[in-house]
Amino acid sequence: MNSLEFKAGMEKVDIESINSMLKQFSVGTHFQEKLERDSKRTREYIEGILSKLNEIPDTEEYQEKVDSYLTELTSKIDQSRTFIHIDMDAFYANVEEMDNKELIGHPVAVGSIDMLVTSNYAARAYGVRSGLPGLLAMKLCPHLIILPSRMDRYREVSLIIRNILYKFDKNYVSPSLDEGCIDITEYLKDNENLTGIDVANQLQNDIFEKTTLTCSMGISCSPLLSKISSEINKPNGYFYLDKQYSQEFIKTIQIKKLPGIGKVRQELLKTLGLEFVSDIIEHRYELYYLLPEQRELLFKHALAIPIFPNKSSFRINKKKTMISKEKNCKELYDEKDLEDLMKSLFDKAIEMLNIENKYATTLIVKVQDFSFKVINYSYQLISTTTTSSSSSSSLQINSISTIPIITTSTNNNNDDDISTEEKECITKEEEIDSYYLDSPPSSPSISSSSSSSSSSSKQSPCKLKKTFIYPNNFNEHSEKIWKLFINTTENISFEKIRCIGLKLINLINIPSDNLEN
Repeated sequence: MNSLEFKAGMEKVDIESINSMLKQFSVGTHFQEKLERDSKRTREYIEGILSKLNEIPDTEEYQEKVDSYLTELTSKIDQSRTFIHIDMDAFYANVEEMDNKELIGHPVAVGSIDMLVTSNYAARAYGVRSGLPGLLAMKLCPHLIILPSRMDRYREVSLIIRNILYKFDKNYVSPSLDEGCIDITEYLKDNENLTGIDVANQLQNDIFEKTTLTCSMGISCSPLLSKISSEINKPNGYFYLDKQYSQEFIKTIQIKKLPGIGKVRQELLKTLGLEFVSDIIEHRYELYYLLPEQRELLFKHALAIPIFPNKSSFRINKKKTMISKEKNCKELYDEKDLEDLMKSLFDKAIEMLNIENKYATTLIVKVQDFSFKVINYSYQLISTTTTSSSSSSSLQINSISTIPIITTSTNNNNDDDISTEEKECITKEEEIDSYYLDSPPSSPSISSSSSSSSSSSKQSPCKLKKTFIYPNNFNEHSEKIWKLFINTTENISFEKIRCIGLKLINLINIPSDNLEN
């Protein structure tokens, strides 16, 4: 992030002055180099899009086509549902205050000297917020208390909050530890004497009674509008947006507040002179042509057309398919500290794997250096066989790989930042830039002989059944993971490791006979 933006609690802060300090602070750093690389890619993308401006049809037929498209979108509008978006106030910092009452009233931030992930409102009064280097934050607020993040504790408290949401909507959506969205349409039908505001008040009271934490809420006819509304009366407030005012309301919102647009496309729209959502409709003919893949999302947002969550995003229906643990290594002193940190990550991942009664078929070890380059080492953990439906013979097509598939990346996504609650070294309570970007997982390696076997199998009309060759027991599986994890770093200089991560992906159920071993 090359500049900070306003956040609730920073009303009296001179943001331009802080951004000037931040710019000077970044000169000559690896972070500045990353910003320059990202900026170059963004410029190249925008230049490519702008080169198409002269290609946009300037005919009545084309304009009628665009207008007809928007009319069709509008005809499908559904404002019959009621949503509440819950946004916890300064969640990580307030959890620290909840656990240590002596912190109350003092400026508190969570993170490190290198980077902050959140701050309480007392700290924001000085301009201290997420995404700010801790050293610079200490200059702004010398008596700032910086605490290391405790992700396990934040997850524990978040689960309490999610259990409260579940009482109102079993299909609640919770994209991060500090926020959630519930559809209270059916709840209101079952409780005709209540309004959306009543439910919001009840939620705030329930959360406070269980955790002593405060939250802000937005109530509206769509998840997007309720999310935006939750930012209006922070902290510890709510905002109700009547559906009849939704289209006028959305026009006044800045485009950068819209989810799913991405920072690069935000920069493109800014270059085109678009700042507010109302500008999207005004420039609909250009955008329809220039952004074909994003046009539906963009125009639905601009017209305040609710986009309802898919069932795949419902928390209750989600199945764990990956376990990911990461941690910064910047404050470690030697290889022994690194091994201890890796053992801690491994223990937590294996504990989760054991609780879920799962095996992982693939291991990815992520190493990031101080130039922000990421190297992913991918290992296959479990082999498979295929059995013909007309024969009892089996062909082993995948063998356990002890040689990693290596992928590198400095920024594998030229648009949206990645932030998940599983990433301990990069988790952000708030939507800020993520400096650690993952490459997509590699496919398990297949030997040439295996490939030919697979190819010949495809030519057969018989159906093939894939069978996993399981480890003897869970301990054997976990020992394999640890050996590959620790061996990966043996040939990497300790001084080059900025962040280390372990991912267990493609999880499968442990068979009952393995559970008994």
